[in-house]
Amino acid sequence: MTKLKLFPLFLLLMSCKNPQQSAELYTALIGATIIDGSGSDPIQNGVLLIKERKVISVGSKENFSLPKNTTIIDVSGKTIIPGLINAHGHVGDVKGIEGGHYSHENIIDNLSLYARYGITTVVSLGGDREEAEPLRAANDSTATQRARLFIAGSIITGKNPEDAVTVVNSNESMGVDFMKIRVDDNLGTATKMTEEVYRAVITRSHELGYKVASHMYYLEDARKLVEAGADILAHSVRDLPVDNAFVQLVSEKKVPYCPTLTRELSTFVYGDTADFFSDPFFSNEYESVVIHPLKDPFRQAQVRSSRNAITYKKQLPTAMANLKVLHDGGIPIVFGTDSGVPTRFIGYFEHLEMQMMAEAGLTPMQIIVSATKNAAEYLGLKNLGTLAPGHWADFIVLDADPLADIRNMKKISKVFIGGTEVVRK
Repeated sequence: MTKLKLFPLFLLLMSCKNPQQSAELYTALIGATIIDGSGSDPIQNGVLLIKERKVISVGSKENFSLPKNTTIIDVSGKTIIPGLINAHGHVGDVKGIEGGHYSHENIIDNLSLYARYGITTVVSLGGDREEAEPLRAANDSTATQRARLFIAGSIITGKNPEDAVTVVNSNESMGVDFMKIRVDDNLGTATKMTEEVYRAVITRSHELGYKVASHMYYLEDARKLVEAGADILAHSVRDLPVDNAFVQLVSEKKVPYCPTLTRELSTFVYGDTADFFSDPFFSNEYESVVIHPLKDPFRQAQVRSSRNAITYKKQLPTAMANLKVLHDGGIPIVFGTDSGVPTRFIGYFEHLEMQMMAEAGLTPMQIIVSATKNAAEYLGLKNLGTLAPGHWADFIVLDADPLADIRNMKKISKVFIGGTEVVRK
């Protein structure tokens, strides 16, 4: 081992001329403040050591020794955090603001867009087809220009237990990472899955070794789902404030809670011209032609008068208050957005979600942990979530401190997946 020395940046460029040789070398990013995702205090003047696409060690530059043949990247004055994990997204169906484009190519396009925004892992909770199966992280861990993908297959439906279990078995045959059910009546406009059916789904999924994520809306449904063994609450409770009994139940079961606040936002924000349309962080990826239909006055008037928009806007404060109560009650919060649905903009909505979580009362560190350690731990995503030895070298280099202001998460300098820099616009 040799003592740490600073080498000129041209050494990095020279080493990249021979990809086979550079793959055998160590790489060290030095000088940044490192937030490792665990919730521990940041490491000042840190060193992140990488080899063969994984983290070897993390520590302070002081007294840190490096192996021979280490390529140095000086990131002094910047902040490094783990790549973000979206525990509730969707991929493959949306192009621009339109659905119906599901294909292998569009899955890759969506995952690449997530990656450029710093979301290095996506759990797609439903609507996944056979085209996604070979792109799952379990089958393809070599891709470095798109987010890692976990899927839930078809959202499980059925009028009776037998029909629903058939969908479970079909998902299993295709190859999935999670199962997903929907227990919601869409504000009284649809038939809700019965308790008999979802209990059968949960039982069969657990027999096959799968966690079950549940879309829900009402407090009473959330309570019954947790009692029935649901593993993930995939949206906020929005109809009522959560009570102490519910907090205690979820805490005892250690069921993670995924608020998806931007899901509600998307139902009413286009009643006017959204402020974020003028954000360069948005327009760098989304051209004006994409959002032009959302500026149409007639369409905006329709949104403003929509019963769904009015109701969800009214109940968003309840969702935000419930997030704070549940977090303070010790419930594991996992980060998710339900993006990848038309007008829920992939990548950008994740940054909006973090801002809304901060408005709900969570600190920047708590938000970061929800999108890193918690998402990996409570969804069972191995070797992800924190910058720890043996984990994939998925991380973001920021130009500003996100602990000072969560909006600094948008000040992305670089994104790395598997130790390789993502090409960004």
